[in-house]
Amino acid sequence: MAFKLLLLLLLSGGPAAAGETLLEHPYWALPPSGFPAPAAVAGMVMGETLEYDIYWGAIYVGSSYLKITDTVDISSRPAWHIVSETRSGSFLANFYKVADRNDSWMDPVTLYSYGYYKKISEGRHFFNEWVIFDVPWGKYYGKKMNRKREVSDLDGPLDRQVNDMLSAVYRIRTMPVTPDTKVEMDVNTKRNWRLTVKTGKREKISTRYGKKKCIQVEPMAGEEGLFVAKAGKRLLVWI
Repeated sequence: MAFKLLLLLLLSGGPAAAGETLLEHPYWALPPSGFPAPAAVAGMVMGETLEYDIYWGAIYVGSSYLKITDTVDISSRPAWHIVSETRSGSFLANFYKVADRNDSWMDPVTLYSYGYYKKISEGRHFFNEWVIFDVPWGKYYGKKMNRKREVSDLDGPLDRQVNDMLSAVYRIRTMPVTPDTKVEMDVNTKRNWRLTVKTGKREKISTRYGKKKCIQVEPMAGEEGLFVAKAGKRLLVWI
């Protein structure tokens, strides 16, 4: 079954709900950047909010947004702070509550990631983690929390710059993609791997703002609410 989500490439300080125990990413404590605003990049607009209604067939099940919220300094360089949140609608929340959040810190020049934060809460399924990509020291490290709220360390080797899944969304937005091609990039989600995105045909999609010219893309793999690929199912995206 294809989920027809216009422009939506993922279903997702970081505030926690009252009484909720969550990890905190070290980058949340960073002050606003003192560097000049990064030069404009196609597909990257400070303060732009991309909002979506999510449907399962004809049934409304929730909403999601993506936004570049601010710029902070990391390793003496400015970095975009990108946030995405997904919430179930009132009907779905009665029996399957969804409250996901993803953060990414992205270099505005290289378009690679400095790290990410992920909180996935979908029904009884929960996990929470943060990661920092430390390329100069050749490693990534962070913490993860399971449904029992048990916290453990995570780390591994990192021999090149990478994207996390959220920054990969914005990186793809900057690319001059053409029909019937493949885009590949290095990503890390607790492990290093290659993300492949296939492009399809050009189409016109009806939106509340009228018909828009789009190109169909299909991410081929993913994990935990991001670019999910399951047996017999596809995620088709129009950008």
